[in-house]
Amino acid sequence: MDDFEDALREFGDFQDDLPEEEEDDFLLEEAPAASAEDDRVFGMTPTQRFVLAVLIFLSICMLGTLCLLVTDKIALPLY
Repeated sequence: MDDFEDALREFGDFQDDLPEEEEDDFLLEEAPAASAEDDRVFGMTPTQRFVLAVLIFLSICMLGTLCLLVTDKIALPLY
């Protein structure tokens, strides 16, 4: 454990060794601007969002039906 702490102390100030130009590039990177043609929301295409919405809808329907069955608000027709 002491060796690990010593190694951290030794290499902890790695940014001090960087030249000033590289340090500025490292710290001031800007995120790329989204283009007007990009129609992604949350990083998904419209088709992926639709499939996700359908899966969430089906999950909620199944959970709601299960809840109604458990609370005896509805009963399965058994012949």
